[in-house]
Amino acid sequence: MTALLLKKMLLPVTDLLDKNIPELTRLDSITGDGDHGVSVGKISEVIKSCIDNLNGEEDLVDILEELSWAIMNINGGSAGPLYGAFFEGMSEGASIVANSEEALVRNILEGAYKNFNEVSGAKVGEKTMMDAIYPATEALKKESDYEKALYDMGLAASKGAEETANMIAKFGRAKTLKEKSIGHQDPGAVSFSLVYKGIAKGLCE
Repeated sequence: MTALLLKKMLLPVTDLLDKNIPELTRLDSITGDGDHGVSVGKISEVIKSCIDNLNGEEDLVDILEELSWAIMNINGGSAGPLYGAFFEGMSEGASIVANSEEALVRNILEGAYKNFNEVSGAKVGEKTMMDAIYPATEALKKESDYEKALYDMGLAASKGAEETANMIAKFGRAKTLKEKSIGHQDPGAVSFSLVYKGIAKGLCE
């Protein structure tokens, strides 16, 4: 049944990403080159094509590895490689023995953060995807009640993304804007806040 868990987690993610492509494009046209919405749309399509036909008999680690490679190979700036690193970490987390669905989900999401952190080189406060990913992971780790942990995770990711509007970009393409980047949310942080909100929705409803 573990492969079906992936469908439960990720279908709401693709819905949220698809609905917010125009907003992500708008944000990236201010602080980047305007392609984040398009890239996220491509990522959503890859996710859907990977999980739509899952029947529950597939190996979860293998599916996540395939998904990570497919996302990494998407053309369109840094989003593909960074999202790919996140999903690669999910596969690494899924490989850890877990005695419950809750433990498996926690392993998957903590693995995603760990690998993303190692690959991206970004730090909290630099106005990047990390400003949503790190607080989401910390919220998940701090709360023992499973459903509340998922809710807190989504809330922390959204708050982290919102707070990037007050930051000066210090990493990636937007760093050339310096103070001009203040007042605008980082599109990557916003898109990852949607990822966490979607996961929480899928697992709690």
